[in-house]
Amino acid sequence: MNNPNPELQLLESIYNLTEEGTRPALVSQRELATNTGLSLGLTNTLLKRFIERGWVKLLHVNGRKIMYALTPTGMEEIAVRAVRYFVRAAENASLNRKKIDIFVKKIADQGYRRLLLLGPQEVDFLVEYSCLKYGVRFFRSAKACMQEVEGESASSASLVAICADEGGGDEVPVRHEMEDEPKLNLDAIKRRAGLPQSVPLIRFSQILIGGGV
Repeated sequence: MNNPNPELQLLESIYNLTEEGTRPALVSQRELATNTGLSLGLTNTLLKRFIERGWVKLLHVNGRKIMYALTPTGMEEIAVRAVRYFVRAAENASLNRKKIDIFVKKIADQGYRRLLLLGPQEVDFLVEYSCLKYGVRFFRSAKACMQEVEGESASSASLVAICADEGGGDEVPVRHEMEDEPKLNLDAIKRRAGLPQSVPLIRFSQILIGGGV
């Protein structure tokens, strides 16, 4: 699931496992945690919270299996939260589009002709649209990007790359070289992606706060 709201994730998971709320789900907390991608501890905490709020009923059965059933109140909560989530997502998409458009125009005006998106991948269509608008070549693959640069004997100085603030991106899953390192190691991400150290690498959060090359 891509939904960043863990309560809604777990409620939706119970809903899906109960044939859309028509019967209790015979699952363990571990199975629910695996299905939602949440930790076992957080899943346990949220289930207790749901039961206290009357969103979920709990029925004990033999062994370690427990039956969870959504109540009418729980079903209503899913609907309300889903609407709120998609409204916020739409608002964020609009804001991101404007920030990305400003950034791509800025690098185009500065003479950059290629943009490589290492992450976050969920904004790739927004970045690609702005690149088309301002005549910047858009790449999702570092390998393909560098092959074109080398094949055209072009300078890597015409290239800008964007990385996610968590993990660097799908293609280069690097957060820290050391576990206690507080920030993304941008040089390490460049090495993993096979990019020259001279290529500007911009964290996506910098774009959202108006940063640039």
